Amino acid sequence: MHRFVWDVHYTKPNSLSHNFPISAIPHDTPELPLGAFAMPGTYTVKLHVANRPEGAEGLTQTLALKMDPRIKTSLADLRKQFEMQSGAVEGMNESFEALAQVQSLRAQLKDRAAKAGKGALSDAIVAFDKKAAALEGGAEASFFGLPASGKQPENLSTLNQHFGGILGVADTADAAPTTQANVVYQELESALETLLSKWKAMEKQDLPALNALLKNANLSAVDPSVPPKEPPSADADGDDDP
Repeated sequence: MHRFVWDVHYTKPNSLSHNFPISAIPHDTPELPLGAFAMPGTYTVKLHVANRPEGAEGLTQTLALKMDPRIKTSLADLRKQFEMQSGAVEGMNESFEALAQVQSLRAQLKDRAAKAGKGALSDAIVAFDKKAAALEGGAEASFFGLPASGKQPENLSTLNQHFGGILGVADTADAAPTTQANVVYQELESALETLLSKWKAMEKQDLPALNALLKNANLSAVDPSVPPKEPPSADADGDDDP
């Protein structure tokens, strides 16, 4: 008659978009996506209270996380599911971090371009921004699911969405990922590696050259580590509460 679920997840990923399930309860449902499901096993729960040392008596407790006894999936298959979920979360976080850096840099370049006038510096800014824009790309409106066949090359924005899609697929059943899901996941991993390599090359080669030109023009250097004014997002409405 009643079902009680200890819904334990690891830290949720950095995502361009968030939503709530249709079963959401007002003020009592976390927004999606969530992190990877915790594997069955024994965990340690710690309660941190101000002015009390970590591990003080009564603040640490072990917890046994058990599978629904009706589920007969092997631990090996659950491990495969967990690995895809964890990998998808990592892919979302890495693409989100790089995207934030690219967006921050492009915003700084827009400011410098307004002061650069015409000439070699202006041309260098335009060329760098064009390469950065290709990496940034744009989120797909009304995105749902996985990348379609014959899709356009990935960019940091679509990668974050597509990793979120494969995370959702891996979450749909207590089972090992399908062959098709594994193929898509490997494609996304490869695309992420390629894009991050391009971005790192721009940081090591193109950016120092551009900053040297800015310095010669008595303009401040641009720095991708400066946080953007607004974090990357594809959410149309930030207060979409259930």
